[in-house]
Amino acid sequence: MHVPLSSLDLSLRLVDALADVDDPADVPGIVLPGLARLVPCDVLTYNEIGLAPVQVRYLDYPAGALSPASLAVFARHVHEHPLITHYQRTNDARPAKISDFLDRQRFHSLGLYAEFFAAIPVEHQLAISLSSPGEWIIGLAFNRARGDFTELDRDVLSSLREPLAAGMRRATARRDAKLALSEATSAQLGQLTESEVRTLELVARGHTNVAIGHMLDVSPRTVAKHLEHIYTKLAVNNRAAAIARTAPLRTAPLRTKVNGGRPRVTAS
Repeated sequence: MHVPLSSLDLSLRLVDALADVDDPADVPGIVLPGLARLVPCDVLTYNEIGLAPVQVRYLDYPAGALSPASLAVFARHVHEHPLITHYQRTNDARPAKISDFLDRQRFHSLGLYAEFFAAIPVEHQLAISLSSPGEWIIGLAFNRARGDFTELDRDVLSSLREPLAAGMRRATARRDAKLALSEATSAQLGQLTESEVRTLELVARGHTNVAIGHMLDVSPRTVAKHLEHIYTKLAVNNRAAAIARTAPLRTAPLRTKVNGGRPRVTAS
């Protein structure tokens, strides 16, 4: 894999921008402009596609590039999309192009092209999935009217896929943790020590074990030990689940956006 230093620098800055995001709904608006510079395209979309039943949400860049009225058209032909069917069949989240599966003539023969892509217009698409296998496919789609995507474009997205997916997971965990902290009861904290409560509070705010160690003046290994004890006492096996069992750890509830800024409907 060969990625230019300029692209690596922009990629690192893009990943750094996700470090403090505490709501997954904010991620697309942060990353889409930078990704469009890394992999030039006419239209870039963040997509959430449910397959059973079919549900489609999107955020487009530039904003307004796609018509919300096209939602029903896309949903009607989603089963024809070669990349979506590929992800659904194989769970292979690596970057893939429509041209990996269909030549132009076959692509143009699809109702998906005639009724949806031709109107944008889109002749070439490169996409990656950011979600784990399940009922929803969450991903990014880069679209061009002219000139197919290159192997360099694919390499750039390959290097970014896991950091972006990790950023989404981290933001989701933070949102869920803050919501749980605002709703749980204080009685649930009774079995935790003061050090464990403080550790869990910092976890809920999205800090890593290393950062928590610095704040509490202990080693990351000690933080991990605290978390092990917390998981055992609360009968859970991960950070998000532990948070969901705890009470508010602040004197005032944390303010959190619940489903704020969700993508508009439709997709590419």
